[in-house]
Amino acid sequence: MTQKEKILELLKSSKGLLLLFDFDGTLVDIAPTPDRIVMPPDLKLLLRKLVERPSINVAILSGRSLIELQEYIPANILLAFAGCHGCELQMPGEVEQSILDDEDIQRDLDEFAASLEELSDWPGIIIEHKGCAVAMHYRLADKTTIEHAQEEFYSRAEQLSNYEEMEIIEGKAVLELRPSGMHKGIAVEFLAENFLPSDGALVAYFGDDTTDLDAFTALPENSLKVAVGQKIAKEANFVLASPAEVVQLIKELLA
Repeated sequence: MTQKEKILELLKSSKGLLLLFDFDGTLVDIAPTPDRIVMPPDLKLLLRKLVERPSINVAILSGRSLIELQEYIPANILLAFAGCHGCELQMPGEVEQSILDDEDIQRDLDEFAASLEELSDWPGIIIEHKGCAVAMHYRLADKTTIEHAQEEFYSRAEQLSNYEEMEIIEGKAVLELRPSGMHKGIAVEFLAENFLPSDGALVAYFGDDTTDLDAFTALPENSLKVAVGQKIAKEANFVLASPAEVVQLIKELLA
């Protein structure tokens, strides 16, 4: 029996499901730049069919902002969203909530993003201000440029007044500065407590990168931890090879 078949068997045998998906690298393939991802043509329809099942609730948790996520997933698909690694939360049909309410940290993040604007002119470097976090993408940069850009990122972050209350996380060709303690695990805890479709529903989290490890840790006991790709495979119960296999799993779950 394949890993996908084992996961499918557990999902189908459950009385209810809370399915939690990372976005980039999990539901969609990683792209050279964040704005160049390609949505699988049937993904929106599959997500809509999932949430129409009375025994299934679905949430997408991402490092992207809620505004970005909702450019790809229409509002009439009643998912829950956690953006900016859990700093932003929106339940189906409700108004967006921001967890970050520290004005001093927000001011530092704004100033930090502005200080990095000149790095956007470096070949292959992309600066992204998400509101409650600041990211630097360098997938398209050469090795020397990456080294210098990383030095600048760390150096300038360490000069911020409230740096001790922040943290830098490393993902796939990206560095990100965010407030300490703001991570996907916060959103997972909230969703597992408030968004189960029924008592005893199975919670399953699908993720591909180190930022998903906080989510794994926060899952209730006996939840499914599914890694997409090999980066966090050692921390997972099961491993799927790619976003395409995740999409295929959803299709078979709905069949």
